[in-house]
Amino acid sequence: MEVFFVVDQPRQRLSHWMQALGPLDDQRAPEIECVDAYYEPTTDQALLGVRYDEAALGREGLAFLMEIALLSEIGMIQPAQLSDGDRRRFLLDRIARCSIHVSDRRGVVFALTELVKQLRELRSGLHKPQALGNIAARGLPRPTTAEPVLLAPAKGTRNLPPAPPPVPTAKSTRDFVAGPAAKPPAPPPLPARRAGSPTLKQTAEYAARAVAAPDSGKYGTLAGPTPPGIIYARYLRSGRWVPLRIGALSLRGAALMSGALPRVNDHVDVALSYGTHRALVRGNVGKVSSVQEATMSGTATFSVSFQLDDASRRQLTALLTAARAANVTIKPPPPRAARRFPVEWPVCLGTTRGAVRGDALDVSRDGMFVHPVHALSLGTTIHFSSVLDDGEAPVSGRCKVVRHITEAEARTAGLSPGFGLNILDMSEADRQRWNRFLARIEKRAALRVLVGANPSRLTAIQNVLTAAGYVVTGGTDPGMLMQLAAAESRPVDAALIDAGWLTPQTSAEWVESMFSARNVPSAILKGDAKRSRAAIDRLLLGA
Repeated sequence: MEVFFVVDQPRQRLSHWMQALGPLDDQRAPEIECVDAYYEPTTDQALLGVRYDEAALGREGLAFLMEIALLSEIGMIQPAQLSDGDRRRFLLDRIARCSIHVSDRRGVVFALTELVKQLRELRSGLHKPQALGNIAARGLPRPTTAEPVLLAPAKGTRNLPPAPPPVPTAKSTRDFVAGPAAKPPAPPPLPARRAGSPTLKQTAEYAARAVAAPDSGKYGTLAGPTPPGIIYARYLRSGRWVPLRIGALSLRGAALMSGALPRVNDHVDVALSYGTHRALVRGNVGKVSSVQEATMSGTATFSVSFQLDDASRRQLTALLTAARAANVTIKPPPPRAARRFPVEWPVCLGTTRGAVRGDALDVSRDGMFVHPVHALSLGTTIHFSSVLDDGEAPVSGRCKVVRHITEAEARTAGLSPGFGLNILDMSEADRQRWNRFLARIEKRAALRVLVGANPSRLTAIQNVLTAAGYVVTGGTDPGMLMQLAAAESRPVDAALIDAGWLTPQTSAEWVESMFSARNVPSAILKGDAKRSRAAIDRLLLGA
């Protein structure tokens, strides 16, 4: 049985990790067969692969290892417990990115010190990296580093940002037990339906369907050259590429605009495209618009200081050179009337051909961008209806189709095909409910949720939470979950654990103690994955 411990900044914090991991080498600890150590330069982390005899380790020994990882606040990964896809990504991609390898050592501390010794020699030019020759011995093909796959979200720095708003007091994992939903109060009488608008039945039937995540066609891979004169940008949020507007761009960094903001000191991945040039860069978030600034300008801005390796520097240099040769000048885009928030919210559109289903991929005070199942006619006035998250009757209104992004434009620019709608009028009651809905989406967009579940359930829960506006990360292994919980300089805002994922080793009490120690409210989800939004709303929004 092999267990990996994930150690941050091994060279700078060697003495700390020697003391923290020393109990693993104690005579009273489970006997170690051997230790392999790897250094991953892109994250400045050491991966310590410790092998045990599974029968000798037993349940108590595994609990001891988890306790050491929990007390030391380090990640612990059990490859054998991962799904086939996650295991291959870890062994073939993440370990393949490691530049230094120390194999077959008898102690954890000894392996770590040897790894740091070689790292220091490498930096002084005295050591050549050792090839990872034992990967094939694990029964898997030799890895490639052509397209490394990230298993964890962008990692924050150790420097804490200014004090965040107070986090709700941690709640017991038993605080939320899924049961029959509370019956909402009787809705007020509906106004007379406008001609051509969707019926209440059509809207309710569509809203009741499961909210699916955007497939690769909605924010897909770029194909072909982008339209001339524009540099397109996207950043990775909850595993999805969110479009950005560029206010400034250079080799040193960028000023970027989005409805959904990262946090100060977060690390973000940004994809840039111009013509046939592509650049994928990573950077540290240095400044984020305040609520007042975003409200006044209708645009939320964040600045990123790029941390370029050789490959990303070459890509970005080629892109900027090509844009400069074409006399492309980046000018701050005009402010928007209202801030837009990425979601995936079901809407029903009333057209001359009848009701058309669609997903609103972003929403704002005055409009939305929708991805309908059938095309709309540009310039026409249509009706819309949508069931919100307040348990009441659908809101409805009249809107105009003002923008169209075709399938071809979407493929070249990495955007979503669809139609921009400008809301023309709504009843006063519906307008107030729409604004309250946007206020809830805005709060969710600033909150991070960690999910623990089996692979199939993890995807379903992530889809529901991301569609409602939350930023979501997840894990299928207790060690990976611990790593994700400690991956950012600021903890997540809430944790949701699927009841079917719990085992004797990962009991509700273990989950509660792990997150209570970090002052993170948590809940156990039982039943339909669609209940996950209500569970997190209850923890974080008091809903």
